[in-house]
Amino acid sequence: MLKRIAKLTGAIAVASVLAGTAQAETFPDHPVRIVVGFAAGGASDVAARVIANAMSSSLGQQVVIDNRPGASTSIAGDIVAKSPPDGYTLFQAGNANAVNAISTPKPPFDVLTAFAPVGVAITSPSVLVAHPSTGIKSVKDLIAAAKAKPGEIMYGSSGVSAVSHLAGEVLAYEEKIKLTHVPYKGSSQATTDLLAGRVQIMFAPISTALPFVKDGKLIALATTSPQRDVDLPDVPTLEEAGVKRIDLSIWSGFVAPKGTPADRVAKLGEALQTALKSDDVRKQLAAHGIKPVIGAGPDAFLKHMKDDIEKLQQISAATGMKLGSGE
Repeated sequence: MLKRIAKLTGAIAVASVLAGTAQAETFPDHPVRIVVGFAAGGASDVAARVIANAMSSSLGQQVVIDNRPGASTSIAGDIVAKSPPDGYTLFQAGNANAVNAISTPKPPFDVLTAFAPVGVAITSPSVLVAHPSTGIKSVKDLIAAAKAKPGEIMYGSSGVSAVSHLAGEVLAYEEKIKLTHVPYKGSSQATTDLLAGRVQIMFAPISTALPFVKDGKLIALATTSPQRDVDLPDVPTLEEAGVKRIDLSIWSGFVAPKGTPADRVAKLGEALQTALKSDDVRKQLAAHGIKPVIGAGPDAFLKHMKDDIEKLQQISAATGMKLGSGE
C-alpha cells in the first residue's frame, strides 16, 4: 500500500513538473496586452502599435494595445502594477514616469521597483521649431528676439513637466532669457496652436514636427540630439548652434508586473528585439521620426530611468523649476 502511495505521489510530482514545463513552453497561449498611457494616434501610441504587431508574429499570439490616458501615464502604470505577474500585461513606460517619480508626493507605484523591465524600445529626439511669421530662422535669432522683448515669446509644450516644457526652461536658464510657457494636453494640441501662430516656438518631437518642417509650415532651428538627425540633415544641433546641448529625449520601453517569471520576461524581450531589428518596423518608425533602440534590455531600461530621474532633479535644482504631473 505504501509503495503504491509513493508511486502515485511520484507520478503526480512528475506530472506537475511536466505541466509546468509545458506551460512555460507554450507561453503565451492567449493575447498579450500592452497598456499605453496616451491617447490613440500620438507618437507613443503609433510606436507601440507598430512594435506590438511585429511582436505578435514572434510570439504566435496577438499583442493588443489598450489606451488608458491620463495622469501622465500613471493610470496606465497603476493598472499594470496591479495586474497578475504572468507576462500577459505590459506597460509602455518612459520619461513621463521619471517626472512622476520626483514630482508626485504619493505616486501610485515606484517605477524602479514595481515592475520587471523587458527593455527599452524607442527614442525620439526633439527639434526646436518656430512659426515662420516670427522671422526667427536660427537659435541666435531666437535668443536675440527674446532678449529684446523679455517674456513676449511664447513656447508651447505637451504639458507641465513634459520634455518639451523642460527643454524650454533649460534653454531659458542657460541663455538667460525669459520665455513664456503655454502648456497643452498633448503635443498635437500644442502643434495645432503653433501652426496657427498662437505660440511662437516649441521643442517638438521630430516625429511630430517633421512633416510641417518639410512643408515649410514650421522653421527648424536646432535638434536636441548629439549629432545631426538623419531626417533633418541640414538642421544643426543645439551645440552647433552655439548653445549648451539640452540632454533630453522622448523614450519608452516595456515593463511587466514585478514577479513575472524570468523566462517569460526573457521571451517577451526576445520578441521585442526581433521586432526592433525588423526592416519593416524600422521603416514604419522612421516615417514618424522615431528610432528603435536595439539591444537595450532590462538593465539598460533601469539605467535609462535612473539617469532621467537624476537629470530631472538636477534641472529642478538649477532652474528652480517645480516639476509637476503633465502629459
